Amino acid sequence: MSQAYITDITKENLQEILSHSAKLPLLIHFWEPRNEESVQANTILEKLATEMAGQFILAKINVGQQAEMAGHFGVQEVPYYKLAFQGEIAGEAAGLQTEQAYWDLLKGYVKQDPSEELRAQAKQAFASGQFDLAVKLLGEAAKTDPNNFKVHLDLVLMYLQTGHLDKAKDLFSKLPEEAQLSPEGKNINGILNFSEAVGESDDIHTIQQKLAENQDDPDALYGLAAYLVLNGHPEKAIQTLFKLFIVDRNYKDGITQKSLLKLFDMLAESNPQLVNASRRKLQGLLY
Repeated sequence: MSQAYITDITKENLQEILSHSAKLPLLIHFWEPRNEESVQANTILEKLATEMAGQFILAKINVGQQAEMAGHFGVQEVPYYKLAFQGEIAGEAAGLQTEQAYWDLLKGYVKQDPSEELRAQAKQAFASGQFDLAVKLLGEAAKTDPNNFKVHLDLVLMYLQTGHLDKAKDLFSKLPEEAQLSPEGKNINGILNFSEAVGESDDIHTIQQKLAENQDDPDALYGLAAYLVLNGHPEKAIQTLFKLFIVDRNYKDGITQKSLLKLFDMLAESNPQLVNASRRKLQGLLY
């Protein structure tokens, strides 16, 4: 596997690092250790640079130590990034971005991995109802790059979306820890968890009826939260789980707190602000 290109920019190496943008995309990240969002951005970007090893350069500028350099680039806030390619600024933005947003910025400038192209084709085939073709394409992707665990995570997700929960659980359990603990893995693990919860709960109409009769019904609240997660309403799911935690914090041996933490893992990349606020609320309820 290629080596990740991650470095710090100083006055001494600035020109040398900038010169590398002639061949590779150079993502310059302006950050500050005391700024929580810029530290989070560093974590996301370093992970991306590791996963896309050799495809782009991540160069970090600590504005607390390099204030003059940040001023030279016209940067007055953190986190902030600039993407340079072939000597030109190809894009820039302020604020904490999601991993997907950073990837969307980079993908027009990096050489696509063959296994990633096959993954994209498999997703397209699956979306058009060609499940067998999607599986075949994922198999080819796995042969092209056996270390690309996202291929196997795609298959787990396809099993889930076609109602094969047992197959999804079995395949996920066999994946390496690196895959399971990746942002994609944590998201799928959460989906597995809440899919099991839905399978063990009443149907949504019965849940709604029970809550109409008793808005503090623990089983109904937990079932509703699981349905909300799987139907794309994570913020409402968090609110429902918090209500359940207040009603009965020991419900099913503390499953409410465990479910909140799984949901935080699922949302850590896509909605860090919501996760940070919710973690603080949970801490307040605990102590």
